[in-house]
Amino acid sequence: MPESAGGTTDRSGGGLTGRSNGRSNSRTWRTPLRLAIRFGLPLVGAFVIGRAVVASIGGNIERGHFALGILLIALGFASRIVSGR
Repeated sequence: MPESAGGTTDRSGGGLTGRSNGRSNSRTWRTPLRLAIRFGLPLVGAFVIGRAVVASIGGNIERGHFALGILLIALGFASRIVSGR
């Protein structure tokens, strides 16, 4: 139906509710999650490695903590490689 024929067209895709097609709603909760994964994992990894370094100075060397810290940092950097839609 042409726009001049008296019909109203809603180009937002949300119909009568006024909402968009759900993409912006899913982006609102994914953005903080994506940022937490991107920046939080390397920070936690650095913290775990820092604690392991401090503990190793006292003679308590735990290789598992070093490995966990490196894994968290690697996961944080790997999340940057994956592209979002």
